[in-house]
Amino acid sequence: MFNWFILTIWIEYNNKLTMKHIPNFKYIECQTAITELIEDFENKNPNKKIKAAKCNDPVTWFKKYKLNKWDQIKDKE
Repeated sequence: MFNWFILTIWIEYNNKLTMKHIPNFKYIECQTAITELIEDFENKNPNKKIKAAKCNDPVTWFKKYKLNKWDQIKDKE
């Protein structure tokens, strides 16, 4: 079964933290996607550090990041 999710990563560069969202079309599970993304990113960008990474399903991602309803959405654990 294929699960579609969006990766959110937090990158540190020049003591500044930025957030980037990456839709997943390549991997079946979150852990594999994050591992591959981190390895690939660190090889291409040795001066930047990934501080955190997280997977969200599209509905949760839309509510949190587009509608800005952080306090109303609980993460699935």
